[in-house]
Amino acid sequence: MTGDSPLYDLVLALHIASALAGFGALALTGVNAAAARRLAGRPPDERLRRYFRPGRNWAARALFLVPVFGALLLLLHHGADARHPFPWIGLGLWLVATGLASAVVWPGERAVQAALAPGAEVASDAGLAARCRQVERAATLTSALFVLAVAVMIAQPG
Repeated sequence: MTGDSPLYDLVLALHIASALAGFGALALTGVNAAAARRLAGRPPDERLRRYFRPGRNWAARALFLVPVFGALLLLLHHGADARHPFPWIGLGLWLVATGLASAVVWPGERAVQAALAPGAEVASDAGLAARCRQVERAATLTSALFVLAVAVMIAQPG
């Protein structure tokens, strides 16, 4: 199967869509964590409470589909691109970004969810501000890794 088949195009679109959804959701978590950090003694607004409502951020978990669709792309291209470094560089960047999301962003997001839950007194909590800053920085780094991976996938070095 070549790169110009409808199936290849569909899998490529799913690969890109899962990356945009996953990394986009992580970026939004960082933006909202920054807003929560700046509460400084004020109660959180409804927008922040809605974003940080308890539960998993399923949109961000779309990140786990990126290498699945990437591997399918390699298979559909008969492994021709597997001999080049760009898919492996992209996979390495994805591993670092997903590790950072798993180790820092998502646990931090759960802590912010608990802190902003209705009835929680948190706006003056210095621990929340520090946790939000940590989430914000980790989400920014995952966004930078995403941009770098996109650049590598477009340039296809090697």
